[in-house]
Amino acid sequence: MRTSLKTLLVGAGLAISSLTAQTVSNPANSMWDDPTFIKEFLGDFGFLAGYEPKISEEEKEALRGLIDLIKVSPAVAIQQLEPQIKSSTSAAFDFILANLYFQEGNLAKAEQYYRSAIAKHPDFRRAYKNLGLVLVQDGNFEDAIPVISKAMDLGEVDGRSYGLLGYAYLTKERYYASDAAYRQAILMQPEVKDWKIGLARCLLETERFEIAIALFDTLLKDEPDNTDYWLLQSNAYIGDEQPLKAAKNLEIVRRMGNADLSTLTLLGDIYMNNDTPELALSAYMQAAEAAGADDAQAVIRAADILTRTANYDQAKPLIAKINTQLTGSLNEDDELKLLTMSAKIARAEGDTETAIETLTKIVERDALNGEAIIELANNFADTDKLPEAYNRFEQAAKIEGYERQAIVAHAQTLVRNGSYDKAVPLLRRALKIEFDGNLQDYLARVERAARN
Repeated sequence: MRTSLKTLLVGAGLAISSLTAQTVSNPANSMWDDPTFIKEFLGDFGFLAGYEPKISEEEKEALRGLIDLIKVSPAVAIQQLEPQIKSSTSAAFDFILANLYFQEGNLAKAEQYYRSAIAKHPDFRRAYKNLGLVLVQDGNFEDAIPVISKAMDLGEVDGRSYGLLGYAYLTKERYYASDAAYRQAILMQPEVKDWKIGLARCLLETERFEIAIALFDTLLKDEPDNTDYWLLQSNAYIGDEQPLKAAKNLEIVRRMGNADLSTLTLLGDIYMNNDTPELALSAYMQAAEAAGADDAQAVIRAADILTRTANYDQAKPLIAKINTQLTGSLNEDDELKLLTMSAKIARAEGDTETAIETLTKIVERDALNGEAIIELANNFADTDKLPEAYNRFEQAAKIEGYERQAIVAHAQTLVRNGSYDKAVPLLRRALKIEFDGNLQDYLARVERAARN
């Protein structure tokens, strides 16, 4: 089985979606670890003429006492400051209270007082900038965009503002604007990784994979141990139809000891797409070792791929590993899926007796398991038990979702046994359910054989 590169790209996107969200999500979070930002954000409460509100001498005196209290206990400072704020007091106090609430993690109150500061002083550019940061932190990107833009119009132009604007545009899927903002942020703050990763996301989303690959080459020169960069670049390689280079990146992550289950299954899928099942098994087996109770579907899917592609020597140890690793965690459906795969392998290897015995047990446990019933019918046909086979095909055809598969298998068995005239109506019925060019050609050949 070969999977399209486009499908692998989707898989890669799923595999790294969590790290992408973590890496590029909310640059506002990491800012609180930046002493320069904290000083700039809280400021010395000096205000710029024209762009920031005036403060009376009496208010300045009150502010000096408040600053000392802020240093000791911001929570107490909030309690003392909030009752003093009136419509007549300076917007500076609203701004300070908003800063304190933001510092305490109360985003709703911070937003309230930034907005009241702006209402009192419409050109209060630091209030616009900090309000934009609150909105980004709160995930309100639609409102953050015009607020940050207004702060920049008023002259609050720096790399951080551009970076936050780029992030807000990125989350709203406005990639051209996000790209432009991130590029400005990188020019002004080339040392900030978040902006570069954000730009890379824009490049990936707009399928400019070659540029994204080159950008990650630059990032990896500075941080060769950064797992996120290797994984994101692998996504770009898949998009650029270079899956083996993507596999090389994933192998590096694997050797670093940082490959999670989704990374390992993606690596196995790439190897399967390039006809190297032995390498795929290695990745899938490690994925199975890492699997927990909630990961059964991912590794069962891998076993199914190996089984359906007739790579039985690889499928068998993986099925055994899943049964061992997840014993007690598999639900009945999962157990039956694995048993059905084992039965298919037994049939392919000529052990029809074991296959029939296994499939019979499956059908006894789940009378509506269409896949197992069809497989049981095929085994009966292999052993010339045709009445039993035809009965099982008819049984499976009555199960929702299995009608077409059952009647095609029924028709093929009839053809193998020379009953062309009986196969024709079944094939016509299958084509009515879902058209398929190959099946139509098969029907034409069967019709000619019936006429002859």
